[in-house]
Amino acid sequence: MTELELQGEYVMDFFCRRADGLGFREVKNNAVSPDLFIPSDLLEFLKENSRKQWQNLLRKSDYNGDEQKLLRAVMNTIREKIEASANVAIFLNKNRTITFEGETLQLIYVSGTELRGDEDFKKNIFSAVEEMSYSFHHDGKKVFAFRPDLSFFINGIFLGYAELKSNFTNQTARTNGRNKVTTDYLEAVWEYTRIANGNDVSQTLRRRMLRPFEKSIHLVTTDINDTFVLRNPGQFFDDAKKGFQEGTISISSFRPIVDEVFKPLPTVAGEDADPRVRFEEAMRSLYSKKMIEKEILYYNFMSYTYKTVTVKENGKKVQKKEYKDKTGRLICPRPKQKFGCDRIIDRVQEFLDHEHEPNYFIEKLRAELIALDAPQELIDRVIAERESYCNNKYVYSLLLQYAAGFGKSNIIGWTALQLKDLRHNGEWVYDKILLVVDRLQLRDQLDSMMLNMNIDKSMFVEATDQDTFVAALSDKRRIIVVNIQKFWELKKAIKKAGKNFTDKRVAFLIDEVHRSNTDDVHQEMFSAFDELQDIFDEDGGFITRGSKKKNLIVGFTATPSPRVLARFGEFHRGSNFSQLWKPFDTYTMKEAIADGYILDPTKHIIPVPAKMYFELPDGVRQLVDEALRSGVDGKIAFAKKQIYENPERREAIAKFIVNRLLSQIYGKIRGQGKAMLAVTSIPIAIEYCKLIRRLMAEKTASGTFAKYADAPVAIVYSDSQKYEKCASMNDGVAEDKVIDNFKTAKNGLIIVVDKLQTGFDEPKLHTLFLDKEILYINAIQTISRVNRTTKYKEECHIIDFSYGNVNEQNIRDAFAEFCGMVITDFNPIREKAVVDEIYRSLIAQPIFGKWFERYRSTKGNKEANAALCLEMDADIRVWIKNMIDAHAAYIQEVTTRGEEIDPTMADDSAKALKKAVGRYNSRMVLLQGVVELDAKFSDADFIDFWQRYCYIYNSMFDKNDALGSIRTSFDGNLGLLVGEEIEVEEPGEPGGEPGEPTPPRPTKPSKKTGLAGIFDTLARMNADEQEREQVMQFWLAQTDALYSFLKADGKFMAMLRSENFTREQIEKEYNKLIRRFLRQTEDTKVKKLIDENKEMFLEEFKEHNYKSQNSIPYEFDNNNNYCIAAEP
Repeated sequence: MTELELQGEYVMDFFCRRADGLGFREVKNNAVSPDLFIPSDLLEFLKENSRKQWQNLLRKSDYNGDEQKLLRAVMNTIREKIEASANVAIFLNKNRTITFEGETLQLIYVSGTELRGDEDFKKNIFSAVEEMSYSFHHDGKKVFAFRPDLSFFINGIFLGYAELKSNFTNQTARTNGRNKVTTDYLEAVWEYTRIANGNDVSQTLRRRMLRPFEKSIHLVTTDINDTFVLRNPGQFFDDAKKGFQEGTISISSFRPIVDEVFKPLPTVAGEDADPRVRFEEAMRSLYSKKMIEKEILYYNFMSYTYKTVTVKENGKKVQKKEYKDKTGRLICPRPKQKFGCDRIIDRVQEFLDHEHEPNYFIEKLRAELIALDAPQELIDRVIAERESYCNNKYVYSLLLQYAAGFGKSNIIGWTALQLKDLRHNGEWVYDKILLVVDRLQLRDQLDSMMLNMNIDKSMFVEATDQDTFVAALSDKRRIIVVNIQKFWELKKAIKKAGKNFTDKRVAFLIDEVHRSNTDDVHQEMFSAFDELQDIFDEDGGFITRGSKKKNLIVGFTATPSPRVLARFGEFHRGSNFSQLWKPFDTYTMKEAIADGYILDPTKHIIPVPAKMYFELPDGVRQLVDEALRSGVDGKIAFAKKQIYENPERREAIAKFIVNRLLSQIYGKIRGQGKAMLAVTSIPIAIEYCKLIRRLMAEKTASGTFAKYADAPVAIVYSDSQKYEKCASMNDGVAEDKVIDNFKTAKNGLIIVVDKLQTGFDEPKLHTLFLDKEILYINAIQTISRVNRTTKYKEECHIIDFSYGNVNEQNIRDAFAEFCGMVITDFNPIREKAVVDEIYRSLIAQPIFGKWFERYRSTKGNKEANAALCLEMDADIRVWIKNMIDAHAAYIQEVTTRGEEIDPTMADDSAKALKKAVGRYNSRMVLLQGVVELDAKFSDADFIDFWQRYCYIYNSMFDKNDALGSIRTSFDGNLGLLVGEEIEVEEPGEPGGEPGEPTPPRPTKPSKKTGLAGIFDTLARMNADEQEREQVMQFWLAQTDALYSFLKADGKFMAMLRSENFTREQIEKEYNKLIRRFLRQTEDTKVKKLIDENKEMFLEEFKEHNYKSQNSIPYEFDNNNNYCIAAEP
């Protein structure tokens, strides 16, 4: 089948002729005007829908009833307005009607209006044209022409085109189709560059000549199997024009740059589906009438930068946003972004269509299992388990796993707008759409986005506390940004407004809102998505009880945990009928990196070790010796925070950071590089800030780096009564302004503790310095601060100062976990059985039988309860001591007999009980909201009783009774290592049969414990540090080899000592020498060392080698040989 047969016999049939097709009008190509209108369609639409206005215009003396003359004048006006707009969608959204010579003319109708529904929308004329000819003439000569396969129009106005390729003739969209579209555009740019010759200052010629490309909604190519979409080709205009002018590019050399954003369109139908099914799905998602409307209303908008100003309204000061400048940029969705939004809306529609069928999804699962010939016993078991899950029971939830940096804020905006306008059975579906955020920057992003998307301010409000939130639920504003730092406030507010939810349907859109309640780096971050679900699940959905309307929660995360997947994800049948959980939709980090939308943050992890020394202070050593002689056991404390708090280590790291900022980072991204330093605590952050500011002031006082004197060194942390206010560390400037100043500055460093490690979006962040340990979800969130792409940003660096450089492996482990689609075989039913087993063991405990009912009966009487607690606590303490003594006697007896201790008796009964309570509580947290649990398991008195037991046990073994602590000192050296080059493998679908045990980890050889082992422990720790120093010395030797090579080059040394050479000339010569040096080695790690640090090495080399007492003026002859200039 040739391309012509393909488009004539199948594609046009689908677009124009089939009853189940897209319903376009088929128009001959000779009906299209040279300026890309179908005049007959436009005339028909105007006469039909602006009848009176059209007649009024015809009566004017300029036209005297000449319909064609009037039509030409209207087309000229429309063309000029389109050319002045970013694209045709922006034009049509702003100009659904236009005023022409005092009359208002309708150009398009939108669907779903409150009064007429879709009746007016059906009046729009959608047309498709085969083989439309387009040519552009300048000064009477044809300078450019092309012939797209299919072109699309609405009411006679050109929307875009598609190129068709046929696999039957070995033509593919990926290669031939993209080449054709891109070549046509670049040929037009080349011709424009030749004609304009720098004289088109107003760009009038560009807008007119390149309109078929730059003003289209999108340019498409398809071969039935695959479809590719290019939006906004004008983003390449400046670089292409410059390249053509300077003769540095050709069309073929520039084409791959365009192809980087000319991406495939995803489809729900997989690659194994019939190609026609995939093709028709792709075409519907691009060209169905409602999808074209969405392109006009939602998916294309102009992004502007704003400033916040304070103005007076009705005598009150209010804050408003104003344009910083009116030079906006076009924002339109990448194929995967639009695919995700469309999938959300499609699933919501499915929810609505079957809302009154409570067993719809259960029966859907049953039908799938029957179709797979699953045994009836298995079907019954899977259905029974599925019915016990809370997933989608009280509120609909959708979990989308999207890579950090992919542009989730835009997806939230596009989705919110569509949900706001969504109608079902003639009514608005959602009374309120809540965008839930807990950080200032995201709130500001969404606020600006709503302005950019032309949301009427009367439809949009920000709720900052309980009162404003409750008020927002009652007024007419339908999009609410809920900005609550502590999520329990929102929970209280929803409870307070609970009565309103029984007759309202609310949609919550939640970006990845993570928070940690402590400064503990090992504290797992919690999700607001998780907590919001609790509100609806609590007490059997107390908020929505009695309502037939289900609310909706849509959450976006790059890092879904197994529990989050089981609670909010999709129930998925594994290959062996095992139950799995997966996200509703994914665009993974691995995909985003491969597509070039984000950078790979694991490519350049640079370990910088600090050699430490550990010892016991003299006084502590004496106490240990005395304890050992007397046979008394004790403890020696070792807090890792002592390493991070060490002032000498901190000063060495601060010097390294300042040197790297000035020599390397600030020069990245064409001189716009920035960095972030994340540390373990507020006091450490404050000390770093003071140190770095002092060192930076010294280094930038004069000389090469004076140009960086104004680069901010900012600090952001949550205020605490223990420390000085954050604003005082930033010259009294508030946090939002500090962040804004950092983002608008050319260079800079921002120091953080826990803030800004999620959601902070500054594409020019090149380097992340880590003087803290990060793990799991926290690791991915933190490193994603530097993965954003921007022009001229080629890579991102992570400098790891953590003790033992553990972050390198931590990051790689976390990346392996979350780089692909996260699927879990987490089995709530199995965990529920474990909870039941532990519960039965707890109620069988003697202290439970003796005290629980008495404890419960006094809970309502404070005085009685206090008296009982005193008696109960004393009794439990006696019991704990008896259990410990009994266990000690058992150990003594077994040891005397020379027998092995029974592993099940390793702990005394009191300690084992405490561990059992811990396991019980952790599993209850794991299962909360995932599966229906009997009320007895979460009985408040039961939980409270065992928490009291744990408190009593812990109070008997105070952790602060150590004899002393290990002293930590910095041994004077920082190293610079090379991270491992590891290709991270995406985890596959979990395998194994349900209930298959995890293989045991190999056990380590036993070591001396307690005080007896303290000296072995110290020796081992210092031996590790010695090994670390040997590695540091090895890489130092590689650096020294480079320096020796540089020093041996007389020409380079002469350039350094001379004042006649610019920095650029020196760097050019240095890069030549680097290439020569690297040719001498095959060691890829040495090459990586130099590649990652070469700018810093140059500054370090200059610092130590070219300064001399008397500068000698060197010059070079015409052959680039150096000589000493003659003395005057």
